[in-house]
Amino acid sequence: MGYELRRQLREVLGPDITGLQRAVALEIADDANEKTRESWATLEDLARWTAAKDPAVVRNALKRLSASGWEFRVPIGKGKDGRVLYAVPGTRMTFLVPPFEGVATATPKGEQGLPHGGAGATPSPLQGGAGAHSEGAGAPSEGAGAPPFSSSPHSPHVDKDSSPTPPPPDHHLDAFGAFWLNYPKKKAREEAKRAWIAALERGADPKAIVDAAQTYARERAQQDPTFTKYPATWLNKGCYDDEPDPAPGLPQLRGVGGPVAPLSPQATRRQASRDFLDQLSDQLRAGGQQ
Repeated sequence: MGYELRRQLREVLGPDITGLQRAVALEIADDANEKTRESWATLEDLARWTAAKDPAVVRNALKRLSASGWEFRVPIGKGKDGRVLYAVPGTRMTFLVPPFEGVATATPKGEQGLPHGGAGATPSPLQGGAGAHSEGAGAPSEGAGAPPFSSSPHSPHVDKDSSPTPPPPDHHLDAFGAFWLNYPKKKAREEAKRAWIAALERGADPKAIVDAAQTYARERAQQDPTFTKYPATWLNKGCYDDEPDPAPGLPQLRGVGGPVAPLSPQATRRQASRDFLDQLSDQLRAGGQQ
C-alpha cells in the first residue's frame, strides 16, 4: 500500500486539482507500491473507490490530470496516427505515481522518448501540510465502497473494457454516411458504426475506406448479393486495404511502352456482354448445323 505516497501527494497536488481528479490521483497513490510507485488498480476499482458514475468518467479525470501536468497513465506505445496509447483491447491501463519534484509522464520499460502531455509542469514543493489545500474539498468520498486492502498486482493483459478514450463521435462518424451510402450491402448499421470507429482507431484513413467501398460495390454489382460481406465484417477484417479482384477470364490491356493495365469496370461489363453474345451465337450455329 502507498499510504506514504498518498500522504505526500495530497500536499503537492496544489489547489487547482480538486473534485474527482484529486480523488482519482490520491486513490492511485494509495494503491501504489511504495518502492516502485506502480498501481495495478482497474478503472472499475477507481470508479468504485471514488464513487464516480462509471469508468468513462474516471478516464476523463485522468485526461484532465494529464493536461494539468500530472500524468499517472503508463503509455504502452503509439497508434498508427502517432497518438500515444495507454490501453488497447486485451491490454488495460496501468498507473505510475509521477515524481513530486517535477511531474513527468510515466514511461514504461523499454519505451523511452514517448511524447507526453503536461510534462515539465512543477507542482508546489512539499510543505508538510501548512496551508495545504484540503484534499476533500469538493471531492466525493474517497473510500466509498472500497475494499479494506489495496488491489493485489496482477497481469495487465486481461482487461478488454479499459480501452483508450476515443475521440468525440463526430470525429469518427463524419465520413461514415458516405461509406454507408456507397457500400453494396446495407445491413446491421450499428455494428457497422462500431467497426468503422475501430478501423479509424487503428489508423485507417476514412477517405481510403470510402474509396475502397466504392470499388467493392463495383466488383459486386453483377454478383450474387448472398456472398457480399456485411459492412461490419468487411471493416473488421481490414478489407479496405485489399487489392481489387481482377475480373476472372477477361483479357487485360497493355499500354504502349507501359505495364499491363486492367480493363475499366465499364469495359469489363461490355467485354462480358460481347463474350456472352459470341457464345450464344456459336450455340445457335451449332444447333442449325445439326
